[in-house]
Amino acid sequence: MIPTARASSRADLAAARPALLEALHQVLNPKAPASASVLAHDDPALFLRAVRRHRLAVLLAPHAGALGLPPKTAALLGQEGLHQQRLALPLVALALELLPALERSGLRVLLLKGPALAVQTTGKGWGRGGGDLDLLVAPEDLPAAVAVLEQLGFFSPPGMFPRQLRSVWGRYARWAGHELSLHRPGSPWVDLHWALNTVRQPLPSFEALWLEREMVSLNGHAVPTLGRRHAFEHGCLHAAVDEWMNLHHLVDLACLAATLPAEQRQQLRRLKTVRLSCAAAYDATGCPELLNFSDPHRADCRRAIARAQWTQGRPQRTTADGAWHPGHWLRIVIHRASLSPSPIDWLRVVGRFSLVPAGFNDPITGRDRGLAGMLRARWRRLRERLKEHTLGG
Repeated sequence: MIPTARASSRADLAAARPALLEALHQVLNPKAPASASVLAHDDPALFLRAVRRHRLAVLLAPHAGALGLPPKTAALLGQEGLHQQRLALPLVALALELLPALERSGLRVLLLKGPALAVQTTGKGWGRGGGDLDLLVAPEDLPAAVAVLEQLGFFSPPGMFPRQLRSVWGRYARWAGHELSLHRPGSPWVDLHWALNTVRQPLPSFEALWLEREMVSLNGHAVPTLGRRHAFEHGCLHAAVDEWMNLHHLVDLACLAATLPAEQRQQLRRLKTVRLSCAAAYDATGCPELLNFSDPHRADCRRAIARAQWTQGRPQRTTADGAWHPGHWLRIVIHRASLSPSPIDWLRVVGRFSLVPAGFNDPITGRDRGLAGMLRARWRRLRERLKEHTLGG
């Protein structure tokens, strides 16, 4: 059988993973004894593909010489690192534009991930590279926050979320979902959150997050973000939801774990998402601080590590798994629901992947549609996917 491009891509990423992990271990554990190097024999193009896939260029580029990378690889890594730093600058500028505008309207808002987390983990607002800008508001403030952003030129593209947030299905979408994406030409995308994740139970409410917020400095301006403990809890859940497929998320956990006080360790260790994500992060980074929150030898942790090793050697998107099939949907639902102890969250996850919030807005006209219209559209899409699955099989 001739290998497909998708299979070849998976094989290439899996082959590059050992070199990437060696680089992480050396950078994050500089005092540890060096192992037999595989970096000096890497394929530059393949290594750079893996670096981009896991968004590690900003972290690794300053250490290219110490890692013993071939000159061509080191030069390409340096270029990629500078590129990712430049992509982060518009995020900082946008945060400093939007946060004051929302606050002037009387809204409480926290800057999530992105530049704020970069300051907490690296000391620099550009330390995690580019991406989207994530903001968190209280659930009841979502319509008002959307109105402020729309006044600043942002809009929700068709087919992504109901426009009428106070309608029956708008309220359902807010219950089942946790973020709304907005766009303005020439600006990074904004993900406006009213919850940290569809899985709610392991994480605190907005009020608790706000009370324990931390102020970080972006270009000399103090902006509010999650406190270190809550950033760590959120990072653990976020990594677990993605099945630990992104190494840069696990690096974040290693950096945050080193800043948490000893009295919080035992309590956090009891959380399933913390225990599993820290096991996967320790396997990837070798940072000993993560062992305060996990035991990699536990059966559930060993399963998480095995899953992480598999997902990290694959392309980013789930489309890499080929045509849709019911088993894929069921596996995602079971995995995400299993991360929460709450039956409400189990229902929320089923709803999120069955009555999809985006389905209540027509992707062509941009108009909201009710349950009947959404179900017709979902049925048509299901038939198309089943047909794809049949042809693919």
